[in-house]
Amino acid sequence: MPKYLVFMDLDNTLLGSDHKHISVRTKATIEKLQKHEVKFYISTGRMYELAKITQNRLNPEVGMITSNGAVFDGINGQEVTLLGKKTVEEAYKVTHDRKLPMMLFTPDTAYFTEKIPHFIAQNAGNFDEAFGYHEIENFEELQKVAGIITNGVVLSRGNMDELDQVRKELAATKLLRLSASGPDNIEMIPLKTDKGTAIKKVQLETGVDKDHTFVFGDGMNDLGMMKQAHYSVAMGNAIPEIKETANFVTDSNVNDGIATFLEAHFRELF
Repeated sequence: MPKYLVFMDLDNTLLGSDHKHISVRTKATIEKLQKHEVKFYISTGRMYELAKITQNRLNPEVGMITSNGAVFDGINGQEVTLLGKKTVEEAYKVTHDRKLPMMLFTPDTAYFTEKIPHFIAQNAGNFDEAFGYHEIENFEELQKVAGIITNGVVLSRGNMDELDQVRKELAATKLLRLSASGPDNIEMIPLKTDKGTAIKKVQLETGVDKDHTFVFGDGMNDLGMMKQAHYSVAMGNAIPEIKETANFVTDSNVNDGIATFLEAHFRELF
């Protein structure tokens, strides 16, 4: 079992400004610490199969918490929490009335309910043109997959007031947990589930406590995991709420904030 756990958000944390690549320095730091009983995890809102693209850029020893905690690597295999058929159907009704794009995910498949404009898609962490998506054209098609969905995201077309109203209507259902990875989206997560609940389960399974756990994040969907580690670290580019919650602040993602903090903490190894 490892002595330390490190959980890293992807967009604006581990990844650069292109939302795809890991710096040479950060990759080298991770690989060095892996040789010294430090277990690393990706911790992201992205679906499992899409997050594997980043895992493959590191190595298979990196564990994964995906779909904002709804899908993660446990010691006995992949653990999955579903959003719920009724929840998905209600979300469809709320977003369809306004024709807002909604993306829905299983661990290995992505669906969308409205054609996603390119300017939104190219900035969405859960979007990769090479991956492939399935369009849901009506409520009947939605019902066929609603029972296997783990999480989803509602994307704004630029009208923040409209997005805020959708957020209020979704919250009023009391069927799901809401978060966000940016100001222009709503992350839909199963009740009593987030990155933090998944991290807590990993800690219990590995026997590693909060005092030996590091988390790195920048956005609202990282708040839960900030409470699960003594070494809760906000990126230099994080939103104010994360910096206020975290115990530490490091440099930005484009300036190797993860590597900077870990190299300083484990300085005897560098």
